[in-house]
Amino acid sequence: MAGLNTQMTIDTEFVQKLAQFPKLISQAARKALSKTNTWLRSTTMVELGYELKIDSKAMKSRFRVYKSGHMTRLWIGINDIAVHRLGKPVQKANGVEVGEHFFEKAFISPMNSDELLVWRRTGKQRSQIEMVKLDITDEAEEIIGSYAPEINRKFREYFHVEFQRLLAKS
Repeated sequence: MAGLNTQMTIDTEFVQKLAQFPKLISQAARKALSKTNTWLRSTTMVELGYELKIDSKAMKSRFRVYKSGHMTRLWIGINDIAVHRLGKPVQKANGVEVGEHFFEKAFISPMNSDELLVWRRTGKQRSQIEMVKLDITDEAEEIIGSYAPEINRKFREYFHVEFQRLLAKS
């Protein structure tokens, strides 16, 4: 009767890779979170700029990504935006036209600035003026809210790619 006499060796390298999984998962999650924030920032910035007809340069300062250890945050400024950012202001007989918007009883003056700013008088006094601003709160919240369901899907997609990349490296 013939017998099978072979030596078998077990590859323990695979088991060692398993021990690295928690570290790899943490790294992949951190990278995926950062990429998700960058995606959300660029996507909402472009869409908000398109909806409000604002140049993306004007919107850039209103989007900030903060990274701190294992956490990243996206801050979006949705305060009113000065109308001179909507385009080049043009003085008309009874107001100022900026892009597709018209502001009655407004005037253009640089007021210690390099840019032509749009102002409106608030009273009879010469010094009673305020900068004309446009409220973007509703549009910004609507656009950001529309991406809420997609954020988790995008995170999972980035996580999967990053985890595969890290596994291939190790």
